[in-house]
Amino acid sequence: MAKERRSRPRQASGTTTGAVLRTGPDPLLVQVDALIRRGDLAQAQALTRGILSTSARDHAALHLMGVILARQGDRPAAIECFRRAIAIDDRIAAYHGNLGNAYLEADSPRPLDAAACFRRALALEPGSVLARFGLGLALMAQRDHHAAAVELEIVARARPEHGDTHRNLGIALTEIGRLDEAIAHCTRAVALQPGYAGNYAKLAIALRLKGDLAAAHARLLRAMELEPERVETYEQLAMTLRALGREADAQIVLGRALTLRPETCEGLCQLGGLYFEMRRYEQAIDSYERALAIDPCSAAAYRGIGRVRFSQGLLEDARTAIAKALELEPENAANYAAMGQTYQTEGRFEAAIDWQRQAIARQPNNAVAHYTLSMMRGANDRKERIRELERALTEGSPNPEQAVGLQFALGKVYDEDGDFDAAFRCFEAGNALRKTRQRFVLEEEVAFVDATIATFCRELYAELGPIGNPTDRPVFVVGMMRSGTTLVEQILASHPHIHGHGELEEIRWLAQSLVERSGAGRPYPDCASAIRGPLAQRLAGEYLAVLERDAGEAIRSVDKMPANFRYLGLIALLFPAAKLIHCVRDPRDTCLSNYFQDFGIRHAFTCDLRQLGLYHRLYRRLMAHWHAVLPMPILDVPYEALVADQEAWSRKIVDFVGLDWDARCLDYYKTDRPVLTSSFWQVRQPIYSSSIGRWRHYERHLGPLLDALGECEPLGESLPTR
Repeated sequence: MAKERRSRPRQASGTTTGAVLRTGPDPLLVQVDALIRRGDLAQAQALTRGILSTSARDHAALHLMGVILARQGDRPAAIECFRRAIAIDDRIAAYHGNLGNAYLEADSPRPLDAAACFRRALALEPGSVLARFGLGLALMAQRDHHAAAVELEIVARARPEHGDTHRNLGIALTEIGRLDEAIAHCTRAVALQPGYAGNYAKLAIALRLKGDLAAAHARLLRAMELEPERVETYEQLAMTLRALGREADAQIVLGRALTLRPETCEGLCQLGGLYFEMRRYEQAIDSYERALAIDPCSAAAYRGIGRVRFSQGLLEDARTAIAKALELEPENAANYAAMGQTYQTEGRFEAAIDWQRQAIARQPNNAVAHYTLSMMRGANDRKERIRELERALTEGSPNPEQAVGLQFALGKVYDEDGDFDAAFRCFEAGNALRKTRQRFVLEEEVAFVDATIATFCRELYAELGPIGNPTDRPVFVVGMMRSGTTLVEQILASHPHIHGHGELEEIRWLAQSLVERSGAGRPYPDCASAIRGPLAQRLAGEYLAVLERDAGEAIRSVDKMPANFRYLGLIALLFPAAKLIHCVRDPRDTCLSNYFQDFGIRHAFTCDLRQLGLYHRLYRRLMAHWHAVLPMPILDVPYEALVADQEAWSRKIVDFVGLDWDARCLDYYKTDRPVLTSSFWQVRQPIYSSSIGRWRHYERHLGPLLDALGECEPLGESLPTR
């Protein structure tokens, strides 16, 4: 998130350090100063040129010429004038301040040089609020938001009625996770400058990260009213709509942003990132490729393509793109971390460790690299890793996103080292940080489950019958995350006639599309009762096209999206002959494993032990309903039983999907296929039992979880709210 800047700084805004502060007694200079303040730049420039023609070393006149040129937009020439004035007399704070401002406002900003100028101005004039404000902006441009907040807080106390200060301080505080304070300062900026759209947009960002999506949405709509052509507002609105689950509306808003923004490399990369977060991969690729057409040397675009191809499992394509980013930015740690991730998914852990180490060498607090290393146990000299991670947290000034990853990484290493109390403190801290930037409303999940149970009843299946596609290709592996779904998929995918597709989003997208396609005028799941044969067959055909595109000669396709347990009612309508496998694990181990996993911006319920327990009860309630009403069998696979007798359960799973046994399923950990989930390390190892009963190491910390789980009964209408 960048600092808020205006295209042409104004004296009143505080984005300059002043025009003329010590010009001397020369009446001509006083006249020039007056002309500048009146905005008569042409006459001021002519008069200043006259002064310099007879006195080329008049530093006050050189400084005034710099001010004029800066206001005319010629910042390179302004910088040259300011530097010449300082070379003659470096004891005047305004010279350094205005040079710093010119560095910040240049087409290619130089924030390090700007910060040095502002610090010199403050050394000469310690009370200069304008210089301190400039230093705050320079620190923000360097992404040192902690230090920027310190400077801007001083300015806000000295100038409590200055809206630009409150807005930029709000931005800095948002970046470091102090969201309540950020909201207060952004709100103050709105009160002081109610006609400026940027204030509402920055307030909306803090509100969204706080989880108040309705308020964020309202502020963004106000920003659009004030400035309908402001592209950044549309981008933020798209992100807010996505968080609200309104992905179709987010797509429309992004389309509007494209019509407004002249295509720039930076803008298209931002758009590609938004499409990626929405898992609209081909649209993301299109955005990045359009960015490269504008700037063939854009490392960000190549890195974006690599990220998309990695998520699609196209690892060679991902490595090719990341290698191009590395050529262009050989010192950017993100490139090394991204390359390492492509190797870890293939089980090439030595190469993955080496790449992540190279990332850390270039950026000691790189959270992606540290977190990935913590997932690969062979990477850990535990004591040294603990020291390294603690240094990164305490000395590296990590931003909130980095701090989350570092806390989870440190927790994993402490857990492996057997220091369970220290491990829990780290996981608790990471989840607390993550929770401030996400939204989960348990009551909404309850309403969804209630509506799903009411819609998908025995009567619906009796009325509609088998209206979908009769194929037996799809195999759906569902359950809570961290319940063994990746292990079951890997066992199945080791069979020569089965293809593992990983976690597909298509079923969720099809469910969301029903709002419009069913014509029922009601959201999912209510609209599902309006499905009839032709629509069911079209939806099934779209899903099968995705499977058949990637499955090769395989006759079974495994979709192991755990959250598809929410959509088994729809799946039963579309694919009445599909195979449904439900992975079951001790609720305490399952929830603990979720709490110890950093899922990024997804699965917000995992950040709170009580919410985790209540969510698990909702999941059990819904699965009990499916067992009771679906017109097709569900195979429950207990994780503990699978670990205890791998061969017996592997045979049972393969038999359930209708295929003959193949011994290669026992050697699942040798199967050469990308594994993109967080279990990439575990499924490369033979069966082990150390994760069974793991919750007992942490029992003293799990009171809220154990209370919420109750007696492991499904959660009904008596759900507590808070």
